[in-house]
Amino acid sequence: MIKVLNHGHVRLVEHMGSDLSIVRSARVSYDAAWRAGEDEGKDAKLINYLVKNGHTSPLEAVQFTFDIKAPIFVLRQWHRHRTWSFNEVSARYTALPEEFYIPEVSQITTQSLSNKQMRTDVEHPDAVMLQEQIAGHCHDSFRLYHAMLERGMPRELARGILPLNTFSHMFATVDLHNLAKFCKLRSHEHAQYEIRVYAQAMLDLIEPLVPVTVAAIKEHWL
Repeated sequence: MIKVLNHGHVRLVEHMGSDLSIVRSARVSYDAAWRAGEDEGKDAKLINYLVKNGHTSPLEAVQFTFDIKAPIFVLRQWHRHRTWSFNEVSARYTALPEEFYIPEVSQITTQSLSNKQMRTDVEHPDAVMLQEQIAGHCHDSFRLYHAMLERGMPRELARGILPLNTFSHMFATVDLHNLAKFCKLRSHEHAQYEIRVYAQAMLDLIEPLVPVTVAAIKEHWL
């Protein structure tokens, strides 16, 4: 398990397949899947060729399931990747723990004037005060949330006052092709920092399982 942000994590729950699975899936085009594993050098060259030239359907022979804990606003970006399968905790069924994302002072910067969706690398002059205000607002929101629940307000309504930086929890399943696409988009310098760190954590977790393919992805896609 890799810890991410102040309360988050990424854990690999299970996986299916390996670099060899990708080679088999590719070589079956020539009815030569049996040749996979005979020559590791040729297998590595084949994987590199597939990734470099975008022949990526063989990568779908490998699948992963991750246990993800992340702020709600990060998960909402994640859910735009509709080739994944998601199952998330429901605040209708259970109360959410008082865990929320407080950015480091160094991450509280100014709004970019050239890119509407980005922040700059320039620390905001009031970063410390803003960090304190974020924390104070979150504590106030959870105090009200708990008070509403204690008075018998339905969980499905009380949850509506919680901020988007509240941590949620999901299981997410994806094949290696679509995980690579996710990492390509979400590791880009224009992606939000808070999702980039999750993309990197997943790559770190899968690299020992599919080292040849991850090396090719890093070389040609990232």
